[in-house]
Amino acid sequence: MKTKKSFFNSLAVLLYYITSTILGIVSRKMIITILGIEYQGINGLFSNILSMLSIAELGIGTAIVYHMYRPLEKGDTFTIKALMHFYKKCYFIIGIVILSIGLLLMPFLKYLINDYSLSHSLSFIYICFLLDSCCSYLFSYKRSILMADQRNYIAVFCDLLFQIGGKLGQLCILWLSHNFILYLISMIFTRLANNVLISCVSNKYYPYLKDTNIIPVSSDILSDITKKVKGSFFHKIATFIVLGTDNLLISKFLGLTVMGIYSNYHLLISTINSICSQILTATTASIGHLLVENNQRKNYEIFMELQILNAGFINCAAAGIYCGTSSFITIIFGESYILSEFTLLILSINFCVQGMRTVYSIFKEAAGILYEDRFIPLIESMINLIVSLILLHYLGLSGIFLGTIISSIILYSYTYPILVFRNVLGGKIRDYYKNIIWISIIFLLSLITCKAICASIILENKIYQFLLNCTISVFVSFFIFVCMYAGWKKETKELIIKLKALFNKRH
Repeated sequence: MKTKKSFFNSLAVLLYYITSTILGIVSRKMIITILGIEYQGINGLFSNILSMLSIAELGIGTAIVYHMYRPLEKGDTFTIKALMHFYKKCYFIIGIVILSIGLLLMPFLKYLINDYSLSHSLSFIYICFLLDSCCSYLFSYKRSILMADQRNYIAVFCDLLFQIGGKLGQLCILWLSHNFILYLISMIFTRLANNVLISCVSNKYYPYLKDTNIIPVSSDILSDITKKVKGSFFHKIATFIVLGTDNLLISKFLGLTVMGIYSNYHLLISTINSICSQILTATTASIGHLLVENNQRKNYEIFMELQILNAGFINCAAAGIYCGTSSFITIIFGESYILSEFTLLILSINFCVQGMRTVYSIFKEAAGILYEDRFIPLIESMINLIVSLILLHYLGLSGIFLGTIISSIILYSYTYPILVFRNVLGGKIRDYYKNIIWISIIFLLSLITCKAICASIILENKIYQFLLNCTISVFVSFFIFVCMYAGWKKETKELIIKLKALFNKRH
């Protein structure tokens, strides 16, 4: 049943991100065509600034979902109601805090952008993004019970419905009015409607959520949530610095035009990363229920199976990004919107580094490890900021992301080997490093080999060239991965058996 639910969750996420990517590309194309590249740059900048304000969430959602696994297993509705009521109050406060902080940031917006010439008010555009961010916390807390109960696919299908209907409506408004403000206002109403629908669906599946006889959260659970939130605070600060500063450095030192050009690459790369990671992240609830059983050997086996699956996805996707992204950007937006080959190589390597964190993060989150490594993210973020600032002056855009790659080493040196691989899975540190180093070698070999083959075959038709590059990248990188890694792993056989059993059940 856990495997089946994980499959549905993964399928829903895959469908959502494919649809979201297509609509996102169309949306960006229209914004650039109708309003100009600077509007796309401001769209990307403000989206990232407001996503950084999610630091106010402090990981409360993760901590509460963690405490839902056992009550859901036991059918303890009283504890679930208590947690959901507590979650509701927290999210209301968080929404107010984000609105307040967001308004306080308004006077500093002009210092975050190097140069711009927008026809609309910068402050009003920002307020629209701020309201959209705040609305994301209204009613959305009920999404958590669907996630904890391995029914996230229901929430994702609701998202998909509004992604299609809402985005098409926004694009029609933009096309007819050429007004960016009306486009943003329609985005806010779509967000609200989506959250209301998810709230209604959650009430239907869990009617006891509407009960008024709610007991307070027990002192033990509240104490543990508080502890995890304290640890998560450092993680949120680090995420704010690592992800936020990259975009702020681009807009401040390189300008909105470069920000707009990079945002097109960011859309494709982040979407591919989301597809690869969310297919596996959909198993988080299942892993949470698995860890409750305290079977370390079984945990290790499942981890290795997911790691092989994830590494295979990342290897093929990274090769596709390196060999096919610029061709795709040229077809959709034009040659003037492509980045240098070296910058794209750095982005592809960064994709690999960030992508390989997925399975470790799943087990780390499912195990409730938030407090134990609370200082590590701060060290990572400081290294990222300092190195990125230094390399920016020598390498430009690529230097910023090279700093992100370098700073990630600390996670691979302490948090993942010690807290996850050894403490949760019972594995040996030596095996961890051997595995990471060997996978890294395979990634680099795949990138270099695929690029060399694609560069040797030049076609006049750009669309055919893009399709050829993607085909070569996927098949060659997959062949290298199977021959040098997955083909001789015993966990691969177990993974194939489970996948066959899953699909046989579907038929």
